Amino acid sequence: MMCGIAGIYNSKKENSGLISNSIAKMHEALSHRGPDDYGIYESPDKRLFLAHTRLSIIDLSPNAHQPMSDKEALVWISYNGQIYNYRQLQNELKLKGYEFKSESDTEVILHGYKEWGIDGLLKRLRGMFAFAICDFRHNGNASAPKIFLVRDRFGIKPLYYYYNDQVLLFSSEVNSIIDSKFITLKNNPDAEIAFLIFGHLPSPLTTKVNVFSLPVASYLVIENAGMRVVKYYDLLESFTASKISNPGQIQNELPAILSEAVKLHLVSDVPLGVFLSGGIDSSALVALASKVSPVGISTLSVIFNEPEYSERSFQHLISRRYRTRHMELCVTEKDFFKEMENIFQAIDQPTVDGVNAYFVSRAAKQAGLKVMLSGAGGDEIFCGYRSFNQVSFLRGIQQAPKFLKEVVGSLGFFNYRWKKTRYLLDNEDLSFYLAFRALFVPEDVSVMLGISLKEVKDTLNKVMLSIPKRLVSGLKPIDWLSFMEINYYLQNQLLKDTDFMSMRHAVETRVPYLDHILVNYVASVDSRLKLRRNFPKPLLVRSLNNMLPEKIVFRKKHGFSFPFDLWFKRKGSEFFHNATRKLNLDQKYADALWRRFQNGRLHWSRIWALVVMARQR
Repeated sequence: MMCGIAGIYNSKKENSGLISNSIAKMHEALSHRGPDDYGIYESPDKRLFLAHTRLSIIDLSPNAHQPMSDKEALVWISYNGQIYNYRQLQNELKLKGYEFKSESDTEVILHGYKEWGIDGLLKRLRGMFAFAICDFRHNGNASAPKIFLVRDRFGIKPLYYYYNDQVLLFSSEVNSIIDSKFITLKNNPDAEIAFLIFGHLPSPLTTKVNVFSLPVASYLVIENAGMRVVKYYDLLESFTASKISNPGQIQNELPAILSEAVKLHLVSDVPLGVFLSGGIDSSALVALASKVSPVGISTLSVIFNEPEYSERSFQHLISRRYRTRHMELCVTEKDFFKEMENIFQAIDQPTVDGVNAYFVSRAAKQAGLKVMLSGAGGDEIFCGYRSFNQVSFLRGIQQAPKFLKEVVGSLGFFNYRWKKTRYLLDNEDLSFYLAFRALFVPEDVSVMLGISLKEVKDTLNKVMLSIPKRLVSGLKPIDWLSFMEINYYLQNQLLKDTDFMSMRHAVETRVPYLDHILVNYVASVDSRLKLRRNFPKPLLVRSLNNMLPEKIVFRKKHGFSFPFDLWFKRKGSEFFHNATRKLNLDQKYADALWRRFQNGRLHWSRIWALVVMARQR
């Protein structure tokens, strides 16, 4: 059940009228996330308010209305997500005597919490979720509740909160908390610095001071006038576990795990499809879904008029092979500029990505598909990015003498990718990762924001404090990079963008490659089996047992991308220069950036980042 959730708890009784007005504003700000139903719960003492907007996927009846409570009205839940093993859990709970008024996974979570407690429940959940549970049982509904805020293992569904020892606000989107007007929020000075370095805001950072993203695989609990955050799952344990190194064992076990993950993700009471880009990940989903689904599969592709970005031949190859109901939507340059204002409105937290997710979700909406399966996570789990083949090379640069590292960094004049190797002057693990993923180097961020280099590095150091010494602890370089990609780029950019762009169009996006049982298994495989020269994603491809044509497997790595570069070079100058003027960027410096972009020496994402940042101010 994809939704928007929000809530306010004030431990004092004053301002109940203000809370009621504020929760209504938060609710309205989330209306696009759930157009099918909505509800607000108000506790008898008017200190707790829960809000919910519903996108109905499982059990479309009014019985699944939220916020939902147990029959005694002492435990309440507002929930966003999808639990794929909810039927199994429901049967277990029925055997224990629980009665269900709905067929929703929401009620499974509610009764499961009562039966197993929060820790026992979370160990059993298989899916994507963010929810709030408010428990009044210890002293009746006139007392202060025990409150849980919970987020899934990989951060597929978002949850943000503000807490000041007296007041708690939480929501699926930061803009909803801002719109509440219940508290005064200040802009976070670290946000723009982090955005220009990462291209997103790394968790728990947001654009507002004291508003945080709840860490993944964690729950926040408030009781007895105190708050704590508890981690209930750690992916690192799978990466550091005893390694599976027998290819025969993997070939016997992994195909079944993959098939089960995809089969579980197909459960739906509304039209469902698979986004087909034509790459290995999406093609594999189509192949597996066709194998395990009792009905035909619908596929959806976004296409372009620009031939160099066309993947139609690969898309058609898969759709014909598996006889899918295939649909296409052509996105043009005119569409992009026409939709630009709507794209900006959809962005909850700044990002350099998300444009593709916006149009894919828009296409799904137009095609009448309410649920889409996405291949997100495949590259991070199965080591599909080019960077996995560059780890040893960059580690060698990092270990070289300082003057050689500076020489390599000076090649940034020709291509900014070389300039990013300046991060290798620092021996921190996060610096090493930024050599792969950074948007800008600190020196450029300093110039753009008109602040000292020290301020930039101080913010970067704050982020670094959250990164343990993974390589020192014995993690192999390939596993380390996979772990970092999952916890930074995937979590903070791809998944976040997918959520707010798909929910802008009231479309649920599911990511079977992030089934935690599948991820745990792949993480525990010996990293030497995850890469093979001239053979992409060998673990995934071999597990498919020749289900993919060689033309798909051995095609040039493309990644799903828009002709953004071409479109913005032709018509983006005005947008870019208006943005740099708003940012008070030195115009000579801005002109130089634009020229480098036009000459192909600067990636479009760095130009777009400044446009996004200007709109966020």
